[in-house]
Amino acid sequence: MKRTIFLVDGQSFYASVEKAARPDLRDKPIAVGDPDRRGGIILAACPIAKARGVTTASRVGEAMGKCPDLVVVRPRMQTYVTISLFISEIFASFTDQVEPYSIDEQFLDVTGSIKYFGPPLEIARQIQERVLLSTGVWSRVGIGPTKILAKMATDNFAKKRPDGIFELNQDNIEAELWPLPVHQMFMVANRMTQHFVRMGLNTIGDIARLDFGDFKARMRRRMGRQSDIQAGYYWQTARGIDPSPVVSNIRSQIKNISHGKTLRWRLYTKLTDIEVVLLELVVEVCRRARRYGYQGRVVSVGAGETDGEKSAGFGRQMTLSQST
Repeated sequence: MKRTIFLVDGQSFYASVEKAARPDLRDKPIAVGDPDRRGGIILAACPIAKARGVTTASRVGEAMGKCPDLVVVRPRMQTYVTISLFISEIFASFTDQVEPYSIDEQFLDVTGSIKYFGPPLEIARQIQERVLLSTGVWSRVGIGPTKILAKMATDNFAKKRPDGIFELNQDNIEAELWPLPVHQMFMVANRMTQHFVRMGLNTIGDIARLDFGDFKARMRRRMGRQSDIQAGYYWQTARGIDPSPVVSNIRSQIKNISHGKTLRWRLYTKLTDIEVVLLELVVEVCRRARRYGYQGRVVSVGAGETDGEKSAGFGRQMTLSQST
């Protein structure tokens, strides 16, 4: 049976929550960060601020230079988590298959909901209206038969459309997705982009049209025999192949609950900046633990880096005196 999966993304989530809470900021450029630290990092920027050159992960001072009337609002992580959980409840009124991907993105499998709520586009519009009226956050919805296609539909198309909705499937993947530059494929960062370009693979379609054996051989010549798993992943991603289900619950005993985040390391060299990221990771882990009804005593943190060929990392952990 063909699946219908959504990836729903809250536009400029932190900034949208702040604007909803403060109507006086409605028509002003705002960003979320520490207003007292010009060297701090912008966590989110509203569309008005983005149109004036303010970008996420830029420095507060740099953002103020581009947009002198920018209002920088201090982050309220617990508020964002509360709103995110509330949005999850809205999604749950449409389907019981809801999987948080991050604090502002969630996968929904609405395959079984179509007969109750109408075709996918209609369900997407209903979700947008409910979330906007309830929270003030505008949602973009990518639709696809797989999680990978739903994610790429959101990131590459829905975010750029006025209606915030786009469907990507096997009927239009060749015309819509394959002409895009290879760096716009999911999970392709700068270093991997360089590898692909040097292999003569400049677009997503350049990978998708290759026979898998040919693509794997090219990857081996470029990156060595250890690249076979990566080759399989990227070739399937380019073709929209992804059998993974939307997981709304845990079917077996879980041994750990974790959350990770990919960062540009050059922007996170100070403890004060890293602490903001750690807080968001902690919030996500605690959120999942509460949902599954679990407590734990061992707390671990790790960091890793890769240039696409070599990887390195470290980890630390400690045991608490009481479960939490």
